[in-house]
Amino acid sequence: MKKLLISTVLLALFTPAFAGIDQGIDKGMTHISVLGGFAVPTTEYGFSPTNVGASFGDENFDYGDVGPTYGLQIMHYLTQNIGLGLEFNATNYDAAEYSLSAMGFSETIKTSADKYAMFLAGKFNFAPDAKTRLYIPVGVGFAKYKGKMESDVFGEEEQSATKPALYVGLGVESDLNDIFIWGLEARYNHWWMDDNKFADTSYLSDISLLLKVGVKL
Repeated sequence: MKKLLISTVLLALFTPAFAGIDQGIDKGMTHISVLGGFAVPTTEYGFSPTNVGASFGDENFDYGDVGPTYGLQIMHYLTQNIGLGLEFNATNYDAAEYSLSAMGFSETIKTSADKYAMFLAGKFNFAPDAKTRLYIPVGVGFAKYKGKMESDVFGEEEQSATKPALYVGLGVESDLNDIFIWGLEARYNHWWMDDNKFADTSYLSDISLLLKVGVKL
């Protein structure tokens, strides 16, 4: 009986906060979403192993392998079509391994990385009144990138840099009911690099696929 009474009181307290929320997007609405999925590196370091002691000048390394990516986003709708918010996003790339040999010399090199980013996030909705909506997500901010390169001959080296970053993508989301939403989102992620820290390139990038679960406020 006590549990039933507590449940009834909580329902009475929170029901007004969600009253009047209909299908689709309304001006002034806020979404809080959790995102999770995986990211696939799409660029290389442009880095020669001569930097770690071996003489293999024609090799380039991926900065990591496919790894998990996840984030938290709050999005407020200025109009039905346009949302503006903040997002924290992180990616932990798995290690990529390379075995090299030349003139009787062999070396194994592993590369891995982590990336943590904060974005000013934007969103453009198509058909905002519909239960299921197509949208374009964009983000501009900064990413802290931490890379590691390990050699079984010459040891390991770590570098980090905080640089501008952005993303653009395509997503679809749907209302589960008057409160909860879910969706899928594909993004191209791009961030700049110091070309004297591992990379002989001015930027790195990946493509991510994210599942999104959120709540309407």
